[in-house]
Amino acid sequence: MSYTEYQKALALGQKEVKACRAKDISPYLPVLDEMLEGEETRGEVPLGLVDLPIELIVGTKSAGRQRAFSRSFYPLLEEGSELSAKWSALCDAHLDQGINDPIKVYEYFHDYYVQEGHKRVSVLRHFGAVTVPAEVIRICPAMDDSLRCRVYREYLDFYDLTGITYLWFSETGRFARLQSIMGKKPGEGWSEDEKQEFFVFYHRFLSVYDDKSARQLIGKVTPADALVTLMLLCGYTLLKECTVPELKTTLARLRIELMAVANIAPPEPPVKKLLHTLTQPVKAVTDAVADAMTETAETMVEMADILAEPVKELVEGREPPEEQDR
Repeated sequence: MSYTEYQKALALGQKEVKACRAKDISPYLPVLDEMLEGEETRGEVPLGLVDLPIELIVGTKSAGRQRAFSRSFYPLLEEGSELSAKWSALCDAHLDQGINDPIKVYEYFHDYYVQEGHKRVSVLRHFGAVTVPAEVIRICPAMDDSLRCRVYREYLDFYDLTGITYLWFSETGRFARLQSIMGKKPGEGWSEDEKQEFFVFYHRFLSVYDDKSARQLIGKVTPADALVTLMLLCGYTLLKECTVPELKTTLARLRIELMAVANIAPPEPPVKKLLHTLTQPVKAVTDAVADAMTETAETMVEMADILAEPVKELVEGREPPEEQDR
């Protein structure tokens, strides 16, 4: 069974490579070491063992394993390779007893890059795991007054209070807003029960946010942006009790408000859009008819002027040109 799973994962990796090349982007894992070349950093901070959401792992620390995996950590080496054998063995271990050995990652600006454990990440992603145990080392960036750095400062403060890694906002002030919505004072920490309850709620929301109902929002606002907006409108107490279908309905109903947060123009109502579509050909025809009638009218006016000239000359007492010649 494990080799069958490797074949499936390999096929998905090859498909992703083709899709990336069609978009003219690299199909391989981003390399943190290459990104940091020429960048000023302020040292490293060990964060210890963290239950890390797999969705936050975006690349590799060094270039050694870069081309063995696609951007989504699907394997790219053919069957019979050392990678395929080890990947399949890990697959069996995961299905038998689970993968419990922590990976080692580096965090930089809220993104995580694997130093040890690429195959574990690949197998766990393939089977839809939500988190992975990870030893995390934070690389501290040199901070300036850019929006990215200001949001990151707020994230660091929020992380110190909660230990939550998975939230990220596109604007400043939203970590504090979430703290307020949760009924917390500035600087007040969260209990383990509160963190676990919120984590479950957040991932229930994610299953809706990734749905087609939120397609226009994805890439414009982060999931955390959308979630906090919903919490402001509906309240956390009500939303955390919602089922997935109820959350989906709520998100759809509040789509206009969320689009306003993302500065996206709301879509035209279906009837208005349909009428606009239907009237376009009619307008084109009527415009053409109007142009033709205008040209005809102008021609008739010119002909009338020509025909009226002899009459005008008689009225004024002038002889027609033929009489004058005689």
